[in-house]
Amino acid sequence: DGHLLFFTSNRQPGGLGFPDIWVSRREQTHDDFAWQPAENLGAGVNSFSLDEGPSYFENDEVGVPQLYFSSSRLSGGPGSIYVSEQAADGSFGPAVLVLELSGLGNTRRPSIRHDGLEIFFGSERPGIPNSQDLWVATRETVFDAWSEPINLGSPLNSELVDVQPYISSDRETLFFASNRPNGGPTDLYMSTRTKLSE
Repeated sequence: DGHLLFFTSNRQPGGLGFPDIWVSRREQTHDDFAWQPAENLGAGVNSFSLDEGPSYFENDEVGVPQLYFSSSRLSGGPGSIYVSEQAADGSFGPAVLVLELSGLGNTRRPSIRHDGLEIFFGSERPGIPNSQDLWVATRETVFDAWSEPINLGSPLNSELVDVQPYISSDRETLFFASNRPNGGPTDLYMSTRTKLSE
């Protein structure tokens, strides 16, 4: 809604170790200079390992906002997806491993659709080192478990690194970064959904 800005930083003091997830708040959404000093989300979300890729889900249907993010903490492996619920006072509770989205190998930076029914993330391609693909999982309602993740395949994925997906609020456009040929070391790309003809 424009009132919260989440990001990853290794700033000190206030950090818990490796890069943490922080938040800045503002009252007036049309004032770009109204952002308040950033706050570390604390030990419920952050750990001594890498915590990154925050994706905030307002979760109107349940009434409990959630923060999805990736972490390299030992409880989930080299890179897994976690979720933390936001309390009424604005703080975030203990992070919980999202089992059905983790375990693909170094899974990072989830992006949840605004209705909570689709989530995109980057993950290493099994069996091929130094390469990452874009994956997606869905669910029927916000009360259901996530489906088994699906590789988005070609032409979205290339033989190189395709990472950091972000789904637009209208559900139609996926932005991501890639080092595929004919671009720079890492460029931004976008793909727009098309309706299949019947």
